[in-house]
Amino acid sequence: MHMVVDEVDSSTSVSGCSHANEISWCVHPFVENWKRTVILLIFLSSILVILYVGFQSIVLVFFSALLLIGPLYKYFLPFHYHCRSDSLVVSACCYNLERPWSSFRSNYIDKNGILLSPFSKPTRLENFRGIYVRFGKHPPEEIINFIQHQLNSESNDERT
Repeated sequence: MHMVVDEVDSSTSVSGCSHANEISWCVHPFVENWKRTVILLIFLSSILVILYVGFQSIVLVFFSALLLIGPLYKYFLPFHYHCRSDSLVVSACCYNLERPWSSFRSNYIDKNGILLSPFSKPTRLENFRGIYVRFGKHPPEEIINFIQHQLNSESNDERT
């Protein structure tokens, strides 16, 4: 896990806190949560062994492994978050997403991350259209302050 904080200009302040123009960090749950990873690997391996014993087909085990592990790509791959002054960039192995701060209308914070929603009111589509920014081992306060500062400055720019 590597963390980079680029301090280009720290003259911007929100409620007495100084902010950099960009922050970057990497989140890799597979490495960070080793207890959960061991349990998950034992569970997946036991399912694949049971399938092999039951059907005696390595091809079926291979396709089953793809179907079991594929949807868990957000757990197995490291995700890199880069918050710039104008946009949020999320990247992984074969995944790159860049959204300007103006595309987010609301946000919801929990203990593991912050959901950035394109909707101003709560809706069921938020989980599909929004972006969930995980904190990982990076200090959550720094990420929350930076993101909320960017969202507030975007909303202030829209009003003027």
